[in-house]
Amino acid sequence: MDSPRLPRRRTKKAQRRKPEALELDEMWTFVGRRTCKVWLWLAVERASRRIVAWVLGCRGAATAWRLWAALPRRYQRHCRYHTDQWEAYAKVLPAHQHRPHPKGSGKTNIVEAINCSLRQRCGVLVRKSCSFSKSLRMHTARIKIVIDNYNLTLQ
Repeated sequence: MDSPRLPRRRTKKAQRRKPEALELDEMWTFVGRRTCKVWLWLAVERASRRIVAWVLGCRGAATAWRLWAALPRRYQRHCRYHTDQWEAYAKVLPAHQHRPHPKGSGKTNIVEAINCSLRQRCGVLVRKSCSFSKSLRMHTARIKIVIDNYNLTLQ
């Protein structure tokens, strides 16, 4: 069985030309039953298409703060953040670095493509699936394995 195609990686020269930029997005999953929604928040480096940070939680500002804390220091200081117009991002990200874009603008295509790739690779991320985790601990472990393998394929 063929694995899904990964988003194309840019060359080293192309990576140096642009200032560092992260694309941030969230996608929902569930633990136990569909009414127990859990949101997977991702921060993806635009140039290399690497997942640099991720957290699980609700869809509010508290989880956005946890994503901010999970970012490596260099991304917190010298980076632009491209997001959809979800209100939690505006509460957490520095205003001079935050670039909110409307849905369908194409400015968060990379993180959306990675969301699709992760859904293909991890059964617990599929919305209509018989595969689900009964505990948040197992849910986190399964997602961590998939994200670690995804980042390894980019090296």
